[in-house]
Amino acid sequence: MNHPVLKVTVNNIISLWFGAHTPIRQYKILMNPELWTVCQRVHLHFTPPSGAGLIEQYRQSDRIAFAKIVVQEANQEQVYFI
Repeated sequence: MNHPVLKVTVNNIISLWFGAHTPIRQYKILMNPELWTVCQRVHLHFTPPSGAGLIEQYRQSDRIAFAKIVVQEANQEQVYFI
């Protein structure tokens, strides 16, 4: 298993999933494949509370709701991070 660089927190999930496409973000994805997989799976079935159709239209509350679900699922799967 890779040595992860992120803790499973709402803020880290928001940064990872909704962040700008940068080399640092790509590195975080590479180093946290389990967390990235959980984000992808949640995204498939997530309906934002605001009803926004595109990720670019998500409100902060939508992003927080998404991240909370990812945290919950990651914890259920016992995805461990430093």
